[in-house]
Amino acid sequence: MSCKISRISVFAALAPLVAGAFFGGDAAASSITLNQYVLPKHVVVTDGTMPLIEEMKQATDGGFSVRLFTGGTPLGAQATMGGLQAGAVDAGMVILTYHPSELPMVQYLNDLPVSTDDTLVVAGAFNEYVLTRCPRCLEEFKAAGVTFTGSYTAAPLNLINRGVYRTPEDLVGKRVRIPGGDFNSRWAAYFGLSPINVGGSEVYEMMNRGAVDMTLNPPAILQTHSLAEVAKSVITLPVAMHRVSSPFVFSAKSWANLTEQERRAFLDAAAVAQMRITGAYLVDSEEALADARARGIEVFEPGDALRAKMAAFLEQDIETIYRIAREQYGIDNPEEIRAEFNAMIEKWKGIAEETGRDPEKMGQRLRENAYSGLDASSYGL
Repeated sequence: MSCKISRISVFAALAPLVAGAFFGGDAAASSITLNQYVLPKHVVVTDGTMPLIEEMKQATDGGFSVRLFTGGTPLGAQATMGGLQAGAVDAGMVILTYHPSELPMVQYLNDLPVSTDDTLVVAGAFNEYVLTRCPRCLEEFKAAGVTFTGSYTAAPLNLINRGVYRTPEDLVGKRVRIPGGDFNSRWAAYFGLSPINVGGSEVYEMMNRGAVDMTLNPPAILQTHSLAEVAKSVITLPVAMHRVSSPFVFSAKSWANLTEQERRAFLDAAAVAQMRITGAYLVDSEEALADARARGIEVFEPGDALRAKMAAFLEQDIETIYRIAREQYGIDNPEEIRAEFNAMIEKWKGIAEETGRDPEKMGQRLRENAYSGLDASSYGL
């Protein structure tokens, strides 16, 4: 589907806040360190983090400050969870599927195929399900020593390629960067690819020197990580819908150190932030594809052979997903959970229609449907 969503860049509008975001104010009641391993102009920062910081300042009369780190310093994508657990930072963005042994239920929910390619629908459904229908999810976060405040859903993962590839045969033997997760690994194996699991910040260098032939990412990476300089083609096959990038995971201790008012304000702001980021990803991906075409990068709709191979993979893989859920993750009722999650997807299709797929309005509905029921005096504690 074509996801046309208009937005204005908030980065310039919020530029005066950056200093405050980094260094806080003198009257701060609470001050936290927040690690976003993405680059400063990434939508997680511009459309999610900076507006959230401003909303927190307003909600606490300027009494909440954030020292923001970006670009992989001090912690990269795979190190952030451990950094939170060790107390190196108070909060940060965690790719939850990098930690399947600690968060198996979340891994299962991310692997499930869904009946839509609308990422706004998936983001709403995933967050509401985790926060209101999945006590085991919350127990896993607690056991891991962290507090979950929501995830965004990136634009569908496509293939950005160092060479020009069109058919399933073209992909065989190629080295593909995947963003973690058993599903992505199985997909790569089914297509005869060799998967490499590294963070997005490393993709440019690896592709530039030929260490990877392609990367599985939203097309926005062409601009955010300068892959348009090295890519020759894009295949817009929606391989997966990554719904587990969680930009504001707290260490449990740091979350407990916030006041109840601050926790309430943060949850309210985080609900809308997830949908803003999700919507911005779609816009940036569309703009990146348009720019790629203008640069002479070949952008291909998947042909019949690729679509048929993808459909065959999804049909046979669901039984693998169920088996892994039972044997590896200890989930006794994977079919029932899938049915519940699909019902949530259908609910959010209706919400998307009611709101005109406006990210701000959908964020407000997410707040009403999921976050408002969280007790700030006890959630995550």
